[in-house]
Amino acid sequence: DAFGLVRESEDQQFDKTQAVKPSPFLRPTADVDSIPGDKLHATLRETEKAILNPDGSVRKQFIDGELILRNASKKHRAWDIEVHLESIESTDFGEKLSTVKELDATEDTVIPYTASGPRMLVLKENIDTEPNRDREPSLSLVFSNNPQEINIEVEIENVSPAPLYDVEIKRAVPSSFILPDDRVFSVEDGFVVWDIGRLNIGESRTLSLSANVMTDAIDKIRAGVCSASYSAEATVSRTRFDRVHSSGRQFSYVTAIEDDRPGVWHCTCVFENKSSFVVALSGATVRLAGRDVPILDVSDVRQDVPPEGRWDSMVQRVESDDQPSFTQEVRFSILPRVSVHSSGSVELKEQQLTVLDAILQKRYDKSRIKSYVSSDIETVITFENTGSSIINVIRILDDIPGIFETPSTEQVTIEIDGSELSEDQYRIEVVNGIQLEEKHISPDSEGHGMRITVGTSAPLGLQPEKTLIIRYPLHAPDPSPRNKMLAAPIKVDFSSERFGPVATRAVERLPKISVVHRRRNISTGKEVFPGGAPGRYEILLMFHNNSDSALDDLALHDVVPGTFTIDGSTVRSDKEGERDASMTKESAREGNQVTWAVGRIQQDERVEVLYSIQGDPEAEYKVTDAQDFHGATFGKEVDEEPNISEWIEREEPGPIPAPSKAYVNGVEADHADDYTTHDENIFDEDLAEAQDYEPVEAEVEEAEPIPAGKSCPACGGDLGIGASLCPVCGFTFSL
Repeated sequence: DAFGLVRESEDQQFDKTQAVKPSPFLRPTADVDSIPGDKLHATLRETEKAILNPDGSVRKQFIDGELILRNASKKHRAWDIEVHLESIESTDFGEKLSTVKELDATEDTVIPYTASGPRMLVLKENIDTEPNRDREPSLSLVFSNNPQEINIEVEIENVSPAPLYDVEIKRAVPSSFILPDDRVFSVEDGFVVWDIGRLNIGESRTLSLSANVMTDAIDKIRAGVCSASYSAEATVSRTRFDRVHSSGRQFSYVTAIEDDRPGVWHCTCVFENKSSFVVALSGATVRLAGRDVPILDVSDVRQDVPPEGRWDSMVQRVESDDQPSFTQEVRFSILPRVSVHSSGSVELKEQQLTVLDAILQKRYDKSRIKSYVSSDIETVITFENTGSSIINVIRILDDIPGIFETPSTEQVTIEIDGSELSEDQYRIEVVNGIQLEEKHISPDSEGHGMRITVGTSAPLGLQPEKTLIIRYPLHAPDPSPRNKMLAAPIKVDFSSERFGPVATRAVERLPKISVVHRRRNISTGKEVFPGGAPGRYEILLMFHNNSDSALDDLALHDVVPGTFTIDGSTVRSDKEGERDASMTKESAREGNQVTWAVGRIQQDERVEVLYSIQGDPEAEYKVTDAQDFHGATFGKEVDEEPNISEWIEREEPGPIPAPSKAYVNGVEADHADDYTTHDENIFDEDLAEAQDYEPVEAEVEEAEPIPAGKSCPACGGDLGIGASLCPVCGFTFSL
């Protein structure tokens, strides 16, 4: 929370290689330490804490500084202390001059300040989860039980105007990382430690290491924190000392000795150091009262006066009849001992590796269609992002069995969360020949392969736990019964980054479609028997279902002459016994048309309707006249099992297929300009493969030719050539 946000302006960009020239008013610390006596210690000390982005840019930075003044004398005070600083632009110093009135013996004072902006070093980290491609680095991995190799490159550069010391890089090694045994770096307590030591101005060093990462879970993988520490004899803020001035127990005077000849004086300026400090003289000026021109003016003395020592100037001859009166100015300061020190720790924001995984499913809305009957099928493909990576490119290869016509790409819809994608976000191409299935194939034709690429004009951005849904219709115009069972596999390649790893998934359950050859086979009959009483007759109607399946809505029809009435009727089944069936009558030209609505008749079930009629005993009625069967009607065949989606289960989960070369090349081409354009010739290689594809020949028996004929308009039964009467329902029609 103590970190402050930093924005690097042009004014804060410092020269990376040019060292700062020392102040001409200050001496090196080693020279000062070699002189006996106490000094006034002045220290600039800074500590940097920073968090950088992996690319080296500043995320957060805080520089805490102190200006420390310390009186090293154990006996004497120092006063009128002035510290002149340079390059304070990045600090919160209000002005370059800092003053302290006095410091008692051994006393010190601290002036805190803060700074931001300048930097001593730049630390970068580059993680690449697809190092073999030598392109832009990626941070995604493919969910797998096998470890995957990644490369980590850490670069450090000295961008300060001074050498850096004690430079050390430490990088945490997560538990999911497996380091090679032949590594050239040391590992201590779960950290890779790189002890660099000294890093000269403008120098950079690079540490490269490889590791295998376990990706047996889909959660994001923490890549570990990388940090660097350093020390330097310079400030981070670039602040430096210009001058340090202070005073103590020092005394100056002028000694005037009259010459043997009156009116001539020999004058000397004397400076006495009455303290334990070393005093540095810089100049002296002596004036005779009443005169403007000084008798002594020394501006570059550079003389150190030791504790309890004195300094005498050169003797100056002055002519004055009266006793001379002098004013003197001696420029001096307690010898300062200045030092600058900084230390810092720079930490990179921890990167996270995401894991690619998805579940691919495909289904047809039905699993069975009738042979030689036109059928429509609805196809639904679902692609769920089950990993922790955002998926930006998806390429689907979908097999379409040979019983179907070429699908229309215009009827394909793609949606995410109920929102349909625009056409510029995907591309669809259909090629001849199935591309995946090798076993359950259609003998009718070679089928088709549909290639769908989603994420062509811009990154798709399919977030984790989101699902992409593809729908399209298929039409089977004339499926033959030789298609006992067809499989329609599908495969998908997908990735997160432009040049990142490519994951491949196939459906665990292959959608299947079967062509069933079901034909109706029925027997019908009618017989009239004279009853025991005059004018009474019994009539038997029979319907036997020998078809491949049950039939719905069975109804038996008959015509009763108008002079007869129905005494009663029963409906019996050889499977269920007596059945309830409604009977309806309506007038017809021949008499009364009677209908018994039986309902569903099971496979191999026989239904009989027995009813009696009573008429005028004197009326002429021949039994043979009532033998004509007036038909039976029925509805569709009944599926004993619901005709819903079905799949072929894999016996054992197969290995995850490798991504197709076309996909890998396609991703690069599709996103050559940050997903803004795509190459229309991406599928050239795929098309060439499709043209070279030879479908697997299935060993099937040729079906016997079906003789041409007609079908009954009443019941749909097959009629022979030249037939005028339906053997099923008795319907007659003119040739």
